Amino acid sequence: MPEKKQDLAVALLIDESGSMCGLDRATYARAAAIMVYDFCKAMRIPLSIIGHTEANDVELYVYTDFDSNDENDCYRLMDISARDGNRDGAALRFVAERLMKQPESSRLLMLISDGQPAGNGGYIGTAAEEDLRGIHKEYTRKGIMFVAAAIGTDKENIERIYGDAFLDITDLQKLPFLLVKRIEKEIRR
Repeated sequence: MPEKKQDLAVALLIDESGSMCGLDRATYARAAAIMVYDFCKAMRIPLSIIGHTEANDVELYVYTDFDSNDENDCYRLMDISARDGNRDGAALRFVAERLMKQPESSRLLMLISDGQPAGNGGYIGTAAEEDLRGIHKEYTRKGIMFVAAAIGTDKENIERIYGDAFLDITDLQKLPFLLVKRIEKEIRR
């Protein structure tokens, strides 16, 4: 185990839209969050795990945060579940801004999603995708590395939005391991 804190901060954003109930996607997202949490804690990597949905407004669920980790984090992670719609842009920007405030020189933002955005007020389709592409591009220029783990049937849409940050998770059982492997890759750089 490393004796010093890693020069890497990780943020995990989880889509908690209603469609995450299909094929137990929320269960696999929860398992991935727990494995990422355990790995980052063991490696002394600052971590934030936030879920998001939208009923009337964007709702964010902060399960653990960079400076406020405690012994109850593992219990809060068990609340990750499928809820309502998803307005990904607002949640993605919120998490990216929090990550930008971290002092570490390497910042990794991982997103788990089963499809393209479907929020209220017409936040769907081409306009929503353009919003996400713009946010991805803006924060990539600012030095954030992205991983967009696609776990649903909209994989081609997620790949179109996130380009080279796209990670196709065809076998949901591999999701937790692939995310931890991606963090390991950053540590070795």
